[in-house]
Amino acid sequence: MPMKTVDKAMRLLSYFTPSLPEIGLSELARLADLDKATTRRILVSLGNHHFIEQNKITKAYRLGSGFLHLARIREATTPITAIANQTVNWLCDASSETAHASVAGPTSLITVAHKEPIRGTVVMIDPTEPLPFHATASGIVFMAFSDAGILNKALSNPLNKFTEQTETNPEAIRKRAEQAKLDGYYLNEHGFESDVVGVASPYFNADGSAAGAIAIAMPMSRKTDELVKKSIRQVAAASARISTAIGGVVHPNVQKLIR
Repeated sequence: MPMKTVDKAMRLLSYFTPSLPEIGLSELARLADLDKATTRRILVSLGNHHFIEQNKITKAYRLGSGFLHLARIREATTPITAIANQTVNWLCDASSETAHASVAGPTSLITVAHKEPIRGTVVMIDPTEPLPFHATASGIVFMAFSDAGILNKALSNPLNKFTEQTETNPEAIRKRAEQAKLDGYYLNEHGFESDVVGVASPYFNADGSAAGAIAIAMPMSRKTDELVKKSIRQVAAASARISTAIGGVVHPNVQKLIR
């Protein structure tokens, strides 16, 4: 496919979610702001490679099995899921709070591992729900330690409000990212879910760029200064665990938090 067609295909694929697993041709064309002929042509091409399937009864489209093959190759060659699961299990046990790790997608982070502690009140994680860059602790630290182009692109798109307190002002978010880079972590309150506190640090590739983020999520009712300080140390230690396991180099601003 020509590059512009590839971009259109990726945009079409982005509209499929757990809450919208099947989409009809007309609706998909409307969502992507494409004409039906172009949309059908792209879907047929994706279907030829098993990335799209068509429900024979409803005629709606859904994601195909081709992604499973690619996912298995990715995990076999770069086993981030296994490494992330080990680290998240450790972080959850150490903190007695919900822990989750994510990798970067084009417009958000994608959860690859999570664990919820066995206790009365916990933050529940839906691993299929994208983590918006601007509204989550994980997203802010990822942007903070990524190439400036990622931050600029993220802030050039419309920013959704998820709670009353979600920050959507691009300059305010840019300042948050700048501070997060200095601090080595970010603490987010009520940004993505009401009454939830998130504390996150990035983990790193071999070139020192952020590969994703690892975080603790706790109910606001349980937050104390001492618990926040402890959580910061723990997510930094978890960052070092993942970074080392994938051959990454921990940034000094994160390394200084481990003690």
